[in-house]
Amino acid sequence: MLITRKLTKLLCAVACCAPVPALSQEKETASYPRVTGDIIIRLGYNGDYDSDPPLVEADDTFIDVIASPVFHFSERFRFITETRVETIMPPDTDRVFEDEGYFSRILLAEYSITDRLSVHAGKMTPSFALASFVTPGMYGNSYNREIELIERIGVGGAYVFGEGAAGQHTLTFNTFFDDTTVFSESLGNNRGRNSRSDGGASNTEGLDSFTLSLEGRDMERFPGLTYKVGLIHQARGVDGVADEQGVSVALLQNYQTLGGVNWTLIGEVAALENFEGTADDIVYASAGLVYNKGPWTAILSGTYRPRFVADDEDFDDYTIQTSIEFDLGKGFSLALAHEFNRDENADNKRLGFRFSKVIQLGG
Repeated sequence: MLITRKLTKLLCAVACCAPVPALSQEKETASYPRVTGDIIIRLGYNGDYDSDPPLVEADDTFIDVIASPVFHFSERFRFITETRVETIMPPDTDRVFEDEGYFSRILLAEYSITDRLSVHAGKMTPSFALASFVTPGMYGNSYNREIELIERIGVGGAYVFGEGAAGQHTLTFNTFFDDTTVFSESLGNNRGRNSRSDGGASNTEGLDSFTLSLEGRDMERFPGLTYKVGLIHQARGVDGVADEQGVSVALLQNYQTLGGVNWTLIGEVAALENFEGTADDIVYASAGLVYNKGPWTAILSGTYRPRFVADDEDFDDYTIQTSIEFDLGKGFSLALAHEFNRDENADNKRLGFRFSKVIQLGG
């Protein structure tokens, strides 16, 4: 099912966010060129209610398409992509299949110098926090996706070390800036081209922002455990008062109990100073619990997001969501969810529905 696939892919993945594949295994089984990855097609609905001003209550019906093909040109060189069709702005009134745009989030060339060392360049999501990718549930990343470094342009590398009982560990470095090229626009409904004058963290058109992360798994002494620690520096844009600095620490634990029940526990704390180039400090503390048995998956997750605002009232925000998902087989799944959130001290409730289809590409 979709949530299980997301967690599994995260545990197996690196390139701006995932470990380099073992070249020795590819040599034995793969032919080139070839394509791997998947396409996710999703029919969705969000319905907000009991919202405090200035939040907007709206019914939003939409279609998302997320295509993530990886083009393998040789055992060492690959091109990683992610293109999307989705709504490009939040609703300000009820809408049905409106405000949809097509754009690219990842356009990344990666080359494996050795079985352990790879380099990459292009449009990417630099590796920093874990929770924005794996906090489970339909609304699991409502807040921590704000520190997911989407649509950056830069270069980086990943080094994989450790083997056997010591597990596999990946050290990743990226240096980048916010995308201001034509690829920051979208087709269909155009969200407009980003420019340096728009400001914002890392919007400098220079490689003066960076992340450094260390991720590990498959450790014999800690079965089922994945960890990740990250550091971030984002240079201020033209509207900023200071450079952003931050650190994140995350743990993900999988285990199985009697009766074939699979459990996943997730926790992360990310703290950032001069958030987005402002004088504010912010913390994202996320946690999630996943119960899976057979085709059923039940999820409880949330994020606490206090923001310490310079010379103004602090925000005491949080989101809590519960969701349930049923695997219909053959790549189809159905999910329902409810979320309570507080955004800038204004409360809101939301109901959601997703009907999804996953299409695997290649092999």
